[in-house]
Amino acid sequence: MKNVVGQFWALCRPFWLNRSHWQAWLLIVVIVGMGGTIVWLNVLINNWSKSFYDALGAFNGGLLYALVKEYCVYIAIYIGVFVYQDWFTKLLIIRWRGALTAELVDSWLAKRAFYRMSLTGQTDNPDQRIAQDVDLFVDKTVSLTVNFLIVMAQLFSFVVILWQLSGVQRFTLFGSEWVVKGYLVWVVLIYTLVGSLVTHLIGKKLHGLNYHKQKAEADFRASLLRKHDNAEQIAQYGGEQQEKRHLAGNFRAIVQNWRSLMNAERNLGFFTTGYSRVSLIVPVFAALPAFLNKTVTLGGLMQIRSAFGQVHGALSWFIRMYHELALLSASMQRLSQFRAEILQHQSQQEPQPAGRELHIRQLSFATPQGGPLLSNVELQCEPGSWNRLSGNSGLGKSTLLRTLNGLWPYYDGQWQAQEGRSLLLPQQSYLGQGTLADVLCYPQPALADNAFLSEVLDKVGLSAWRDKLAQQLNWDRVFSGGERQRLAFARALIARPDTLYLDEATSSLDHGAARQLLGMIRDELPGTTVIAVTHQNELDDLFMQHHDLSTFRHA
Repeated sequence: MKNVVGQFWALCRPFWLNRSHWQAWLLIVVIVGMGGTIVWLNVLINNWSKSFYDALGAFNGGLLYALVKEYCVYIAIYIGVFVYQDWFTKLLIIRWRGALTAELVDSWLAKRAFYRMSLTGQTDNPDQRIAQDVDLFVDKTVSLTVNFLIVMAQLFSFVVILWQLSGVQRFTLFGSEWVVKGYLVWVVLIYTLVGSLVTHLIGKKLHGLNYHKQKAEADFRASLLRKHDNAEQIAQYGGEQQEKRHLAGNFRAIVQNWRSLMNAERNLGFFTTGYSRVSLIVPVFAALPAFLNKTVTLGGLMQIRSAFGQVHGALSWFIRMYHELALLSASMQRLSQFRAEILQHQSQQEPQPAGRELHIRQLSFATPQGGPLLSNVELQCEPGSWNRLSGNSGLGKSTLLRTLNGLWPYYDGQWQAQEGRSLLLPQQSYLGQGTLADVLCYPQPALADNAFLSEVLDKVGLSAWRDKLAQQLNWDRVFSGGERQRLAFARALIARPDTLYLDEATSSLDHGAARQLLGMIRDELPGTTVIAVTHQNELDDLFMQHHDLSTFRHA
């Protein structure tokens, strides 16, 4: 229980203790105040019901018409307050959801935690957790909290009324006379307590089932998205049948979970449906002796029934909201796991010392699963030097570049980065969304100097696009592999890094085009240190130093 409260508070604290969100507290006060108004109207309507049914029993037409007008006034006020309470509640929900979403996105992207989390795969579907779980958590927390506060006000208001209406009951049991004050209150308390216990015993499976429901749904959506992103490769292989089998497997998990939920909710429904229907007649049966003894009028009986229903409804909050509480619990657990995973991976980001040159000392690294790669690597790269790393495929050359660029956390040893900015050009660069100018200048905002950007496109052999900087297209489908690599070199010209890592960055280009691009980098960025992994041996003469990493293979 302590852990659950801690998780809940950790998710709520950043928003509710932030002074810049003081308006949220004002909204809570307004929403709860409106809820109190609704409770007050229900008290008036409860008193009205006694007068109305007494007038109905006495066939007092004049009083009946006056009471109908009074009721219309109550309902008009009730509608206005209820609608605006719902509106303000939704306003509060979207404000908190926006703040919590921004917090999680910021922390997920900070210190490259999102990349490290993708390496381990321990946290499934971060997109679903940020989008849907945040929505569920905020919506259920606000709605349930507001509802609970209003229900408590309703309980305290009507329990007094019900106690007064109960009077004093006397009965003989085991030869002794017993006097019970407020017996209707005790009836509703015992009835609701038994109902709550039975509801929990029957419905406790719903928490785990709802947790796995979110995961199964997210896995299915993620699988569909992968098919969309890799449509060309799937079509080239003719892998449609295999992909259908994968999707069918993902959907089977949804169906299995759905059936389990159906059964659990069916079992719970058998009890809660009967419980709610019986609740309508329990107060009448409980007050029937007083009515038959003519100590309570018909209007009094209806007033008792109404007050009993209000108290019972308040005390049955746990029963009525059990499914909503299960959804809240599942979303809270998924978000807490997500935040904990983010914090864990952020702690792996340690700033590396920087100096005049790149210097590696006794550096060893492994796969995320602990498999050994290179061991005890020793390298030194002078500023402005061109260095080629060679070795067999799978040795860990690309992982070494990721480590030097601050991405890979699974290493031991020491290394000193070269001062200034670094940039890594992978074999296939991420293009992103937006205009061609946005894609070209990524990750920085698009430059306003279109003439300069057009000149950069000319230098990397993309002259056909020089006048299309404002176009927005699906760039992943537009550019070929070779064009993507040319665009990556254009980004290097714009960013002008002090250290440039090339990871098979010319593999999709022929010998002449690759030599031309590398020569252009040397001319345009003469002070940049270049460290390249390439299997294009015909480019060896461009590099000043050749480092064979096979000598550092793990024993």
